[in-house]
Amino acid sequence: MPRRIDTEERTEQIASAALRVLERVGLAGLSVRGVAAEAGIAAASLRRAFPTQHALRVYCLELIEERVTARISALDLTGRALVDELLAQLLPLDAERRTELLAQVQLGILSVTDAALRPAAIDLSAAVDRACRSAIEILVHTGELSEDRDPEYEARRLRALLDGVAMHGLWGGNPQGATPAPDILSRHLDELARPEA
Repeated sequence: MPRRIDTEERTEQIASAALRVLERVGLAGLSVRGVAAEAGIAAASLRRAFPTQHALRVYCLELIEERVTARISALDLTGRALVDELLAQLLPLDAERRTELLAQVQLGILSVTDAALRPAAIDLSAAVDRACRSAIEILVHTGELSEDRDPEYEARRLRALLDGVAMHGLWGGNPQGATPAPDILSRHLDELARPEA
């Protein structure tokens, strides 16, 4: 059993290093040598955990989903406060979330031309869709979504807005998270409580 735990820890260590490499130098730097150096391990150790570059790329996308899911699951909030914090986990508001989003964007773009990577990118995107639907469902249950609004449509619209403010946060280039994104989302959520004009 301890050996399995060591293997899992090593796998996550390598994938975390790969995310940092993607953030710092992009896809061109996502080589066995570059990731092994970032992780502080021998290239042979990396190849044992990830025999192909494809396996490493897929695991990076899976790791991003696992991390975000864990952060959301750990939130001890209810109602609108939960919605605000849930959405914040998907924005580049600190170094970790910025690294995850940069990796997701780069690997997502690669998946457009890499059919083997596409299912993992689609799975991660679907997880973001589910988070947006969950946010809207919370608003429905707390009475903070106007009854004349279509929850499914509002979930899709929230996803589009979330993606936009996330990209603006990346292009702003501030890893410390000084971005107006939470304010934009907060104002949008306030408006959802009112009937459509």
